[in-house]
Amino acid sequence: MLRKELCLPIMGLFLISLGGLLLHLRIHPPANEASNWIPVVFGVLSVIVLPFLFNWPRTVAAAYLLNAVSVVVGIVAMTLYSIEHWQGPVTWDAVLLKSTLADNLILLAKLPIAHMILRHFRPKNRQ
Repeated sequence: MLRKELCLPIMGLFLISLGGLLLHLRIHPPANEASNWIPVVFGVLSVIVLPFLFNWPRTVAAAYLLNAVSVVVGIVAMTLYSIEHWQGPVTWDAVLLKSTLADNLILLAKLPIAHMILRHFRPKNRQ
């Protein structure tokens, strides 16, 4: 179903997205608060819709943009959550180990993978 040459990068995006979705469902159940639906919606979009959109030349640009939007929304939401629930002094140790920095870095990994897929369909040196 997936293009052979794109199977691994698309699977990588799928696995990062599925892991994030399952993690959010465990930590922030949607039934507890309305704002917990934001990661669920973007997670389902990233797990179900984006792999198929990344597979075709006609839809790869839309997939790339949706992926980037989901990363930006995720980073902003997680950073705001981290700031709202901050406890104790702000130190390098606390920022590195007690904030959502690690989660944000994992989410950022979706950008270069998506860029690799985009460049497969739209190489820079097109003639």
